[in-house]
Amino acid sequence: MGESYDVIVAGGGPAGLMAARTASSQGANVLLLELQAQIGQNQTSAWVSDEFLRKEFSRSERSDVERIVIHSPNKELELEGDFGRIIDREIFDRILASKAVKAGVEVWVGSPVRGLLWENERVCGVRSEAGEWSEEIESEVVIDATGAKTEWSSIFLKEVLNSNWEGEKARTNEYLMANVLGERRVDIYFNSMLAPKGHAWIYPLDQEFATTGIRGVRIHPDIALDEFIGRETPERLKNSDPIGAYRGQSPVEGLLETMVGRGILAVGSSAGQIYPLSGHGLKYALESGRIAGRVVAEGIRKRDPAEERLSEYEQLWRNMFENEIRTGMLLRSYFEISPDRKMDTLLEVMEKNERLGRNFVNIFLGENLEKSIEEFFEEEKCAEIFGKERVEKILKLYRLS
Repeated sequence: MGESYDVIVAGGGPAGLMAARTASSQGANVLLLELQAQIGQNQTSAWVSDEFLRKEFSRSERSDVERIVIHSPNKELELEGDFGRIIDREIFDRILASKAVKAGVEVWVGSPVRGLLWENERVCGVRSEAGEWSEEIESEVVIDATGAKTEWSSIFLKEVLNSNWEGEKARTNEYLMANVLGERRVDIYFNSMLAPKGHAWIYPLDQEFATTGIRGVRIHPDIALDEFIGRETPERLKNSDPIGAYRGQSPVEGLLETMVGRGILAVGSSAGQIYPLSGHGLKYALESGRIAGRVVAEGIRKRDPAEERLSEYEQLWRNMFENEIRTGMLLRSYFEISPDRKMDTLLEVMEKNERLGRNFVNIFLGENLEKSIEEFFEEEKCAEIFGKERVEKILKLYRLS
């Protein structure tokens, strides 16, 4: 047996980095293992609200969002205003990594977790392997932040729950584009042929750069993104070329039945903490990491990292966000039948009422949901389009009916 730590965090994305930083800052001896050779190379950009982008992350900001254009197959709707910020995920993740290291976290890159160690039916560490190198590392608690992208992701789901994501994962591909028309504008495209149960997008970055991506089920991400660019021929990408490509996938089935086991818990997309409608999950990742790190560190201090104590993490997270995830699942189900005709009709309704358009953007992003849902579905036509039975279920989640 090799080295021993209080906490091992598997995965160096935002959820893992925040969990590691929080636990270490509260006195735990923490090791973070990252599969990739460096932190911050999994995604190009993210669209976040003004409230999300606190001062400590301001260096990652790349563009304001002053306009949004929503496209359906036969309509488009343009909205103007303050719609948050686009951040550079590579810089954002590296800021998190720097803060984790300053808090005392030990980071090993290029160190994939290939399995869990068990003792008396309790997780007691991990096995990390890379090439011919292999090491077993003990810990009091393991935090699974491996995501849901690769064969060795979601270790809690696979090795503790003895399961896997049953449905289809939403595949994602992004290009970093150079020589783009400089606009502080986000384009969102809904097209069931190009992005079934998903969408495509263009986000602004620094001047002359943008990211374009696509997310959907049953798609080959490379082909789907090229087909989207070829068919839609966005004017702002007319003279641009990709200079980087990023691929991923995320679960769309919703939250795990449980996120906590004996000596282990799951955070971020490993736990299904993804907003199903848009696929966004950054705010969930940070908050789950923060709660998990605090709960685990407290258990270590009190020499009681038992499953019952770790379960406080799951209870707190569900109280904060479970209704949002359920709302996203119900809204996503709206796109399963005749999505293109529904989006055409929805844009027609929203172009007559700008407030509805702003509420739809909030609903799509999973921001300010209770107020936005209440106002949006006060419009009878919107409730009819989404289906009154589905809308009633959503309103009940927020005790609005």
